[in-house]
Amino acid sequence: MKRSSIPSILLMLSLGAALLVADDVGAILLPSQDKGVADQVAMATPRPWKCCDVTLCTRSIPPTCSCQDVVDNCAPTCEDCNGYVHPPRRVCLDRYTGDPGPRCTGAGTGGN
Repeated sequence: MKRSSIPSILLMLSLGAALLVADDVGAILLPSQDKGVADQVAMATPRPWKCCDVTLCTRSIPPTCSCQDVVDNCAPTCEDCNGYVHPPRRVCLDRYTGDPGPRCTGAGTGGN
């Protein structure tokens, strides 16, 4: 049987072309290699609360957090303020991607 070398040559040329095209595509980075992007996303949107004592955060990087403090009035930046009837108190149901922020100074007073 006689084999032709043309398919082998075409395969080698196509692999070389694929490597040239793939070089233009960005590299895949681990979260630890590209921390600047997560920080920029977190800094792009303001936190819906000034401080929070009771935070619920996901384990993702960056975390998605919500503040469960029960307060008299939600912060002006809160978009989804849920109210309780007895006594009239409120909880901001907004979720924030990034660091949940500082704890409130007064113990047990909650934050807004």
